[in-house]
Amino acid sequence: MTLTGYVFLITLLVASEVSYLRLAQYFGIVDKPNERSSHTGQTIIRGGGVLFWIAAWGAFVFTYFDFPYFFAGLSLVAAISFLDDLHSLANRYRISIHFVGIGLMLYQATGFEVEFWIMGVLLIMGVGILNAYNFMDGINGITAFYSLVAVGTFWYSHMQYVPEGAINNALLPFTLVALLIFSYFNARSRAICFAGDVGSVSIAFIILYALVVFIKASHTYLPILFLAVYGIDSVLTITHRLYLRQNIFQAHRLHLFQLLVHKKQWSHLRVSAWYALVQLGINGLILATLHRPLVAQLTLTAVILVVLTSMYVIVKSRLMKVNLDTTVLKAKGPIY
Repeated sequence: MTLTGYVFLITLLVASEVSYLRLAQYFGIVDKPNERSSHTGQTIIRGGGVLFWIAAWGAFVFTYFDFPYFFAGLSLVAAISFLDDLHSLANRYRISIHFVGIGLMLYQATGFEVEFWIMGVLLIMGVGILNAYNFMDGINGITAFYSLVAVGTFWYSHMQYVPEGAINNALLPFTLVALLIFSYFNARSRAICFAGDVGSVSIAFIILYALVVFIKASHTYLPILFLAVYGIDSVLTITHRLYLRQNIFQAHRLHLFQLLVHKKQWSHLRVSAWYALVQLGINGLILATLHRPLVAQLTLTAVILVVLTSMYVIVKSRLMKVNLDTTVLKAKGPIY
């Protein structure tokens, strides 16, 4: 696309975001703090991430309606997520639509040219990743920064390794522009808007599509590690909550990035930047190892997973111990 085309795209997306923010403010589509919220006393607009669907729609139109099954799946999950932003929906309704949407995306990416049981595993994993990614929208900047790293990496890697026509070639650059614009409104000490369910699920859906296409083209599952940092946080946090016998679908503050904000008192943007920078470093290692022998890929995978898991366990255990010690001291009362 030409420079003039990008200027037009930026103008369109900025106008769309500003228009949505005004409409959302008028109709009261604002964040309602819950147990995972990191903001109090602030009125923050919810659903600003609808811009990601608008960018995908722009790519769909720009390519003369290329990849219709992907866009249909994206539109379904975005619509049900936006309804959930307006009025909380039962999990069974959201999850059902997520399965349909992921199924359409997988058909677009693979043509179902894989064994039945593999398709079942991919469906379950896809829905799981959509919902895990949705919980990321808890602190300022993390969805924006982390997604910028993911989409930027996929855009670069697709240009290098994915055959022409395997994916909508406008999708990733359009999405990257939308993320940069969203970052202006979200990645600040006092955010103007959150991505909302519609934004978090939409960007996760786009990233999943790029991941599946890249895995198919590269003939290796190593690119899954492009989501390793948040993936480890999500899997281990879910494991921790199951151990505590908590409902994993309810809001909480047990993600490591949440604890760094609430217990370590790090700023939102500092935590968000660290998550993105660590993932960016990992992505560089993955790209350098992509066409190395299988032994090298397995070794890198093991090292990354062991290091990230160890960091999560050590840091989180210390933060939880600080919280426990503080609670005990308060219970004992003042010492004379």
